[in-house]
Amino acid sequence: MSDPLRIAFLVGQFPVVSETFILRQMIGLLDLGHEVDIYADTRGDTTGALQPEVARYRLLERTTFMDMPPECAPWELPAWPLAGETWLPGASEAIPNWKRLADALPALRRCLERAPALTEQALSAEHCGHQARSLSALYRLDRLSVRPGGYDVLHAHFGPVGESFRFARELWRAPLFVSFHGYDFTTLPRQHGARMYEKLFAAADVVTANSEFTRARVAQLGCPPEKLRQLPVGLDLDIFPFVARVRQAHEPVRLLTVARLVEIKGHKHALHAVARLRARHRDVCYDVVGDGPLRRELEQLVAELDLGDAVTLHGARDGTFVRKLMAQSHLALLASVNVEGDAEGQGLFLQEAQACGLPVVATQHGALPEGMVPGESGFLVPERDVEALAERLAFLVTHPESWAEMGRCGRAFVERRYDIGQLNTELVELYRAAKTRFAARST
Repeated sequence: MSDPLRIAFLVGQFPVVSETFILRQMIGLLDLGHEVDIYADTRGDTTGALQPEVARYRLLERTTFMDMPPECAPWELPAWPLAGETWLPGASEAIPNWKRLADALPALRRCLERAPALTEQALSAEHCGHQARSLSALYRLDRLSVRPGGYDVLHAHFGPVGESFRFARELWRAPLFVSFHGYDFTTLPRQHGARMYEKLFAAADVVTANSEFTRARVAQLGCPPEKLRQLPVGLDLDIFPFVARVRQAHEPVRLLTVARLVEIKGHKHALHAVARLRARHRDVCYDVVGDGPLRRELEQLVAELDLGDAVTLHGARDGTFVRKLMAQSHLALLASVNVEGDAEGQGLFLQEAQACGLPVVATQHGALPEGMVPGESGFLVPERDVEALAERLAFLVTHPESWAEMGRCGRAFVERRYDIGQLNTELVELYRAAKTRFAARST
């Protein structure tokens, strides 16, 4: 192998149980012999479900947290005017803005000593926008400027994270990669304007998109085409073993969805479809793994649809639990829907399910059609079409003889396009090429 690379991963929060795709990339690079450090704005919840790889690879020991006041991150609340005050969500009293500025003075002094030009940028609303006004840009610079750097490449996941750590490219003099995944190119530009990444696209050396759908949308936002690379997030095929699905005698047909409990995932449509399916086929059960703001609403819907004996909402669980459920399931369902223009950039659960041999039913949404073989590894139906969802599920329930062949087709498709080993090799090649170009421009 060529000389190992030193890679800095830049993330918003770490660890996050739902962001297994970032975790797999990190540990895949470690397995290849590269050195990985992690820089995160905020600390994730380590008391609940946690991927075992976080402990196995001692990733928290590799992580530097920004440790800034909560009014800076995650809330990004402005510290101006000086005579004003800041109210944190749920707080019983306000923080005087003069106190926030006084507390930031030691960080300001250190930044001026280490990186005066970048300090001026960190305090400039023109350069750093709301992150200058909240002082978060100053705190990030303070935290990173004390680190020795020496990285070959910097890799930010999600557009806003790339924007937050954009200054690190100049601070550490290394090429910057930014990977877009979903809400960052749909929700946020709708809220903040299509030009919100203008400075980021100018600074970044490589921008990766997890699908053709994502690539096209990021290009529309102004990313130069020569900087864009399509690189899906992958999975370790060894831990998603293929099993030809067979229904045993007296066994219910087990459906599975793994997705956050948010509107874009279409859970309520899936539940209505399962209710219709159960009216014709009582021997069906449905497992849903994931948590989110719609938990209570979905629990109520399960009760209203009289699905209490058929549906289990498991909440957020780690990868080991998910893979155990996949091994027990027969069919996978992902009923994602467009929400005010917001759409999914890949839908990794579909690839995981197909890798295991599960026939899939999904919606014609975002990048989902790219992530399967419609009509061969599963079926696509229109968004929010409960009857179509129920009909395709009913077809699969009554034709179990089709499961094995559909499963084999899905497995072969995932092996060709989503093998994390192959994708990480491609990523390293992109890293090395960017490192070479960056060095040539710097001489």
